[in-house]
Amino acid sequence: MEGQILITTSGLNEEFEIIDSIFALDSSSAGLFFGADPNAAFDKVKEQLRRKCKQLGGDAVINCQFEYRVAVADGLLGSKQVIEIFAYGTAVRLN
Repeated sequence: MEGQILITTSGLNEEFEIIDSIFALDSSSAGLFFGADPNAAFDKVKEQLRRKCKQLGGDAVINCQFEYRVAVADGLLGSKQVIEIFAYGTAVRLN
């Protein structure tokens, strides 16, 4: 299960093998009755990291860095706020 893959901003206190660096980007935009949700964007970008790690045969993504930006996009009824979250980290396999 991808939810079992650890996402951490630190290292690990156990032996591991580095697989590769991975990157993810996701966003949340304002809707008609709600604003952009940074928590939703954060959860989606972490899920992308988990999925990429699993595809590489990894068990965890360590030393993750998260950055964000707030942008404005054209919408059907005018401009709307968009929150983009960028993330990268190191996919590892536990020994």
